[in-house]
Parts: sequence; structure tokens; C-alpha cells
Amino acid sequence: MKQFRRPLLALILCAVLLIGMTTSTAAPSVTLTAINDSFLPLSASTMPERRGGTQYVPYSVFSGTLGVSGSYNSADQTLSMSSGSTVLRFDLSHGTVYDQNMNSYGTPAYWINGTIYVPVKLVCGKFGMTYSNISAAAPILRICNASASLSDSAFASSSAAAIRSMLDAYNSPPSTSASTPQGGGIIPPNTDPNAPAAPLQKPSVVYLSYFGAPDTDTPAILDALDAAQQHAIFFLPADGTLLNEDLLRQIIGRGHTVGFTLLSSAQEMSSKLRAANDTLFRATGTVSRLLSISNGSEHLSTVQRDGLMQAGYRIWDTTLDSRDHSYDAQTAAQTVMTAIGQTTEPTVIRMGHYRASAHATTRIIEHLRTYNIPISEISLTRTPINHLPK
Repeated sequence: MKQFRRPLLALILCAVLLIGMTTSTAAPSVTLTAINDSFLPLSASTMPERRGGTQYVPYSVFSGTLGVSGSYNSADQTLSMSSGSTVLRFDLSHGTVYDQNMNSYGTPAYWINGTIYVPVKLVCGKFGMTYSNISAAAPILRICNASASLSDSAFASSSAAAIRSMLDAYNSPPSTSASTPQGGGIIPPNTDPNAPAAPLQKPSVVYLSYFGAPDTDTPAILDALDAAQQHAIFFLPADGTLLNEDLLRQIIGRGHTVGFTLLSSAQEMSSKLRAANDTLFRATGTVSRLLSISNGSEHLSTVQRDGLMQAGYRIWDTTLDSRDHSYDAQTAAQTVMTAIGQTTEPTVIRMGHYRASAHATTRIIEHLRTYNIPISEISLTRTPINHLPK
């Protein structure tokens, strides 16, 4: 009898080991991504990835709040990322990457999950950012520029509830519970499974801002704001971009405010702003002294800052990017709703003139009003929110 027990025991142990190995490898790993003091939406298609020991994220992570523009040329399969005079050019067809001085680097970009992923360490190093991997209920990749206000430990501890909420939402299977009436139709659940939870905190005030040249998507944004009886500010490019004067008249005519936007690297700021005001005055009979620096006012030199202040400009920074340039309306709105539930600070939401912008606007305003979060308008009489020295 003992002769049969040993082989049987060995078989049982092997089966247990195989089950354990299968279970451990089947569980997907979840990594959260944070920009400064806010999380990006948790999605399997945009999570950080590792290739050859190097951490990668979608290149769009670095745009908006972090101030790095990205442009993909499908004809020659190259991605260019730039901010100021710094440029990284990824050639996906040859697996090479060069900077503006033709220095080469050994960590190319890859197509992953249908988008282009770039190496975190290289991009952060070239564009003056920092990154860290934080241990929490789920690992966090945090990328920061000068706008971050919390240390890693403070950020992780203050976000504990938000992390649990994001993980619960991510790991919860879609609801299949529904009753079938006599007619055979499905009665939907009484609650919306996509509805955001009540915010853990509330900003003291929220401002809506739209950046870029008005285009074919602008009328839908104006209609959404009209329907919500809400006004916003539209920051127009002051870099010589041709502006649609009919749309400028619609923006002003519907009661919205206009400002201008420039990069900190722009030359002859005063003359550019004068030319932009000439266009605005010709179209609407108004001028503006409101300004936002696209990559953040902290990048202005002392001479630039003093010159703008002496010319009467009030400089505002955005504090939260909806990412409506790369997300659909629901995801862009959810990005905002998640982030504003984690702060009590005044918040300037950045949006653009994109297909997703109008519907995202409606959802964001509904959320703010549901939870009694004040919405105000940027004007010359309000104290600017910016990163200038106090």
C-alpha cells in the first residue's frame, strides 16, 4: 500500500503547484498613473508597460498639464515631442530616437495597445520632469513637473480612498442583473454604473477654460455652455494663427470671456499680443489683458514676467487638463470628475476645441452642480491662479 501512496502524493502536489502557478499568472497587474497631484483614468489600454526593463507610457501622458506637445507623422512613422527648444524625435520604422542636437538614445518608442508608448525615464530627463514609482494599494507611476505640490508619501496617503475607489471600479465585473418584463424587454438598473461617486473633497471654486483657435467643433461647445447657462473663458493663440472672426463674434456675443495664450519660449510677446488684440478688436470691438502661458507661467523669465505685468496682463495657469484632445467625452469628463474629488484648491479646468469637448462640458457641469461645487468666470477683477512667485 505504501508503494502506491508516494506516487499518488507526488501527483497531488504537482496538481496543487500547477493550480497555484496558473492562478498567480492569470491575475492581471494594475498600475495607476498620476500626473502631479491627480490620477489619470485607470484603463488597461493606457497603463504603464515595461519593455526590456524600461518603463513606458502613452506619449499623450506628457501633453496638456506637463506642457510637452506630440505630433505623429504617419507618412514617415515618426513621433516628435517638443517643449521650448527641446525636441525628441522617435522613428518607429527604424527603432531610433534623436534629440534636437542629433544625440541618439537606446530606448525607442513602440506601438502598444494601439497607441505610441515612449520611455518615461528618457522623456522626463529631457524635458525637466521627475518620475517615481510609489508603493500603495496598487503601484503608482507618478510623473511631476514644477506644478506638483505634494511629496510622494503625502500624495499616496491623501489618495488612499481614491485608489480604493478606482481599483474597485476597475475590478468590478459589468453588472448583468436585470429583470425581464412580460414583453421580453430588459429593464435597466435603477442606478447608472458609470456615475461617479461623491467627491472625497471639493474645490473651493472651478473655472472652465478652452484653449486653441475656434474651429468647426466650437459651435457645439458654445451650445453646450448655453444649455447649461454657464460662461467660460476662451484662450486664443497669440502666435499669429489665423482666427475665424465670425466665431470670435459668437464667443463674445454669447457672453464669454476671451484671453490669449503663448508659449514661454515665444519671442516678442508684447508685439504678438498687440497683433492678437488688433484682430480681436476688429472682429468684436473688445480687447483683452488675460493671458495663459501654455507650458506654465513658472517657465517665464523675470524679464518676460515683469514686462507682461507692466503691460497690464493678468496671467492664469490651468491646474487640471481634461485631456479631451486624446480621450472620448466620457473619459475626459471622468478624468476631471476624479481629479476634482481630491482637492480643496481652486481649479482651472483646461479643455480644447475637439469633438469630445462639448459633451464632456455638459457632463462636467452636471457633476459640479450635483455636488454644489461653485463654478466661476475668469476676469480681470479676480485674483489669478498661477505659479508666479508670490
